[in-house]
Amino acid sequence: MAERLAGLKTVPIDYDGVPRVTYCHPEVASVGITEAKAKEIYGADKVVALKYNLAGNGKSKILQTAGEIKLVQVKDGAVVGVHMVGDRMGEQVGEAQLIYNWEALPAEVAQLIHAHPTQNEALGEAHLALAGKPLHSHD
Repeated sequence: MAERLAGLKTVPIDYDGVPRVTYCHPEVASVGITEAKAKEIYGADKVVALKYNLAGNGKSKILQTAGEIKLVQVKDGAVVGVHMVGDRMGEQVGEAQLIYNWEALPAEVAQLIHAHPTQNEALGEAHLALAGKPLHSHD
């Protein structure tokens, strides 16, 4: 609003790109669209979803927490949704916001180095799995 009043160019807000966190136990955090919405927009055959269980994450084991990260991707394209449940997931949504808003491909995120042991590493490992290179996955 201030930009518009000042005569500056405004950029529309993509409200799907705004991170959402529910501060409960365990925390719930997400950015982007759901798998159902992606199938509605792109078609069911064009959407890939992956669930990464936090049991494969060293820091989550140390913290004795459970949960999962769900990634929603347009087939052979960008990640359009990141949905997370578990302790401290609100702290992970910042990277998820960058992934969504920069339309990152799973392989691009997979090549980034995430500190070990951190819960943030689970987001990287989920992308490794989606890119076909799982490191620590547990069903």
